[in-house]
Amino acid sequence: MIFKLFRHQKPDSRYLRVRVESCVDTVLELNKRLGEGKIRIDIIRQFEKLKESIRYLTDESVDEKDINKIEEATNQLLAELKVHCGKDNSCSLTMEQLH
Repeated sequence: MIFKLFRHQKPDSRYLRVRVESCVDTVLELNKRLGEGKIRIDIIRQFEKLKESIRYLTDESVDEKDINKIEEATNQLLAELKVHCGKDNSCSLTMEQLH
């Protein structure tokens, strides 16, 4: 019975904020390491805007579905990078260092 109550509670906005910050920081750091132009500028701009707006997140404005989309997009970018770099790790990044 007690687990049913907790299951329906909305996650704490701080927890959700940390998840978003992790994705944003990963993408922006990756952009720095790869060098300008390796990741499309419109993607970088969106993540920069997202970083600026994170501080305004409230419990009411946070939707876990949206955060899942951000995490999915970040993981997709990392997967594409892994394919692009190939087995020889030609991007001089180790995937363990990221996200």
